[in-house]
Amino acid sequence: MRLIILVLSALVGALTAPGSIESKPSLPQGRIIGGLDALQHEFPSMVSVRRVFLTTNSHICGGTIYNNLWVLTAAQCVVGNNNYRVWAGSHNINIAESTRQDIAVSRVEIHPDYVAGEVGPSDIALLRLATPLTFTQAIQPMILPPEDHSLNEQGPVSLVGWGATSTGTLPSNPSILQKAIIPLITYAQCEAANGGPGASPLGPTNVCTGPLTGGIGACAGDGGGPIYRREDNRQIQIGIVSWIWTPCASPDRPSGVFVGVSHYVPWMRQIIQQG
Repeated sequence: MRLIILVLSALVGALTAPGSIESKPSLPQGRIIGGLDALQHEFPSMVSVRRVFLTTNSHICGGTIYNNLWVLTAAQCVVGNNNYRVWAGSHNINIAESTRQDIAVSRVEIHPDYVAGEVGPSDIALLRLATPLTFTQAIQPMILPPEDHSLNEQGPVSLVGWGATSTGTLPSNPSILQKAIIPLITYAQCEAANGGPGASPLGPTNVCTGPLTGGIGACAGDGGGPIYRREDNRQIQIGIVSWIWTPCASPDRPSGVFVGVSHYVPWMRQIIQQG
């Protein structure tokens, strides 16, 4: 098996066979493996990060609203191209929705420890919007975890995204935002499932999810999106989708490896304070 970063290619090309790095058309994407339709605006901090090509744009990654001028996503999503837009307030990305706000990205801030073309614990970026979002019932900022939030907790989290359903040649591509309830696993469990120490890009600030039985998890197009932990009726974002093993949702592998958001709160605040 090989690792896959969860960005869709900007170019239309053939799908590769399972077990290799995928390259997929940048069309509006499918769903999380084993997921189901989210409720209308159930996750109002969720956005679609879109790459612009000529006069069109297409979904490449998920992201979340930090505040009315900044969006949080994975660094892998925004390397090598500075022409992006963000769709906030979306539920079905294949139709014109009155709740949608479509805003250009004016600046990309990538964490200095991220190495372009790779995945790793610092796979995190902030997008500065050209104009501010207007908060509505469908558009709200995410809730950050505390800086001392444990990265070794267990329990259920919500994985959310518009990512592909499979690595096959004819994946289903529903356009409605998908969700799946999956369990956190410990760092030790994740390290073992990734082949042991040094066998993968796993780092101590990553968060991992199961189930290790397979059949449910992130896939291409989910990169940059969130996992939320529900606490006191609030959705707290504890991770950013970074990488998985192919085929998606394979047994005996983590269903997703995520950037642990709490570790990067000081960096995010520093960037945003700079304007």
